[in-house]
Amino acid sequence: MTTTHMTPKDFAKPLLVVLATLTEFEANISVNMEETYEPVCKILGIAEDHGGETKGGHKFTHRQIGLAFRQHIRGKGLGEQVKKGQWMLTQVGVDQAREDAGDAAPEAPEIIAAPEVVAARADATAEVLEGDEDEAGAEVLHFPVATASPTHPYSDDPYIRSLAIEAVSCYGAWSSRSDVCKGCPLATDCMLQVGARKAEMAAEMETTEAAALAKTLAQEEEAAKKGVSVEELIEKMADEGTTPRDPKKGKFKPTQGQDFARANASRESLCLQCAETIEKDDPVQWCADEGVFHVECFDDSDQ
Repeated sequence: MTTTHMTPKDFAKPLLVVLATLTEFEANISVNMEETYEPVCKILGIAEDHGGETKGGHKFTHRQIGLAFRQHIRGKGLGEQVKKGQWMLTQVGVDQAREDAGDAAPEAPEIIAAPEVVAARADATAEVLEGDEDEAGAEVLHFPVATASPTHPYSDDPYIRSLAIEAVSCYGAWSSRSDVCKGCPLATDCMLQVGARKAEMAAEMETTEAAALAKTLAQEEEAAKKGVSVEELIEKMADEGTTPRDPKKGKFKPTQGQDFARANASRESLCLQCAETIEKDDPVQWCADEGVFHVECFDDSDQ
């Protein structure tokens, strides 16, 4: 086909056959999409650079192959995108590819049902089949044998399942909305892994929240110890009693680093600088390790 205007539909059938060929007509085997470009173009009889490049800088043929997969293969349930850049065919897609390929497709493998075998039981009764004798003419006894049917859709062997799990990049990301997950033989294990991950995340969140709560409570307790108001300190000093300094001129200057704060007198008291009365509710200057002063008797200009 050498038409100058080709649509994704023109690439769909060759792409389906190429995907099936690359996976030897097996379903649910992923293929890197880049591996399909050259063989698809070869089937169509065109070069990979046919049509030039798109505005986005991609080859026209590559873009059409991508759209063909999305619209005509995945969109019709013939294939799935395992992850970015990885495509695979469903069983329906493989069957369609086999039909499209015709004589070029290998014959579908014949599925032969395994004979039912019964596991031996302690109370099994031997059975003699008429005409069944060994070479010496002795009758041959047949005991019923039974074997438990497989309980896991993939394999009852944990080691074999572990090998499969290591090869599955999406393990632990099971989704009820995914058609791939619905048909995956490891779906049960994957669902359990999802639950385990959620439990781990919940435990981590609880640990983090508990640590944050403990830190907050410790900070609040520490703040409560330091949060005594200036008014409470003034009241406490008044209860304990303070002796005014000898009246003298000038103002009291706190030492470097000494704490002080402006407040209102909680009761009548004496200024430690001038020894005069400070009326209740009058503005005062409180100073740590000292007491209260008239505002005008306190000099904090250097602090």
